[in-house]
Amino acid sequence: MPDRFDEIAGTAAAAKEPRIPRAVAGSVALLSDVHANIHALRAVFDELDRAPVDLVVFGGDTTWGTFPAETVDLINSLPRRLLVRGNADRAVLELADEVRPPATPREPWMRDRHRAGDVDFLRDALFQVDVEVPGVGTLRICHGSPRADIEIMTPGTPMDRVAAAVAGVDADVLVTGHTHLQFDRALAVGRVRRHINPGSVGLPYHAGEPGARWARVTADGVEFRRTPYDVEAHLAALKRSDDPARDRIAELLREPPTPDELIVYAEERVFSD
Repeated sequence: MPDRFDEIAGTAAAAKEPRIPRAVAGSVALLSDVHANIHALRAVFDELDRAPVDLVVFGGDTTWGTFPAETVDLINSLPRRLLVRGNADRAVLELADEVRPPATPREPWMRDRHRAGDVDFLRDALFQVDVEVPGVGTLRICHGSPRADIEIMTPGTPMDRVAAAVAGVDADVLVTGHTHLQFDRALAVGRVRRHINPGSVGLPYHAGEPGARWARVTADGVEFRRTPYDVEAHLAALKRSDDPARDRIAELLREPPTPDELIVYAEERVFSD
């Protein structure tokens, strides 16, 4: 692990917060990495309509995708939700604030697809939050890791780096996103006994297993979900859009990497923005 972590992570690093925001809920839906896949998100919401939860927590990278406005409008229809900031959400803010020079054709396109209210929606997001679920314990929910929204954590992350990432975390379960990979890993680092990733709603990296990935947490435990949706309808909408990355997104939806490929890629890099 490189020295001088905060310098390397830059604006991705966690703010030195005096207190982590906290909530309590009897049941929670964990939705991460929606990436403005409105078709996948609608399917998950339909499932939540049939089996409601007390709180929906979005784990970051919510609107960086082809349909950001529609995504924000749908999320704002929820009676109770929390939003965690991902690296892509931060990128939208930096582009909107003109502190991040566009590096690709998609970046100015993405900035312009976010209405002023959409930017404010992202600006209100938390870097991390604790949610207590009776019977399960306290969940520490963040995007990349508790110390940076671009740090990659997978089932293959070495334990010394895991220990450094969760140092000082006063929670029973670490919940991260960022990798688009659904997993559950036992830990024994301080208070933290478990690391879960609910997977990606909008762009899951599970070859041969299409569907929006997320997780439901209740007193009975953690239930990983895979919700079918009309992928072809989303691909058709992508094709009709003027998203500069539409071909790449379609390729990843049709042929995502396998979990093993993703872990090798991620652990070679440590950081991914």
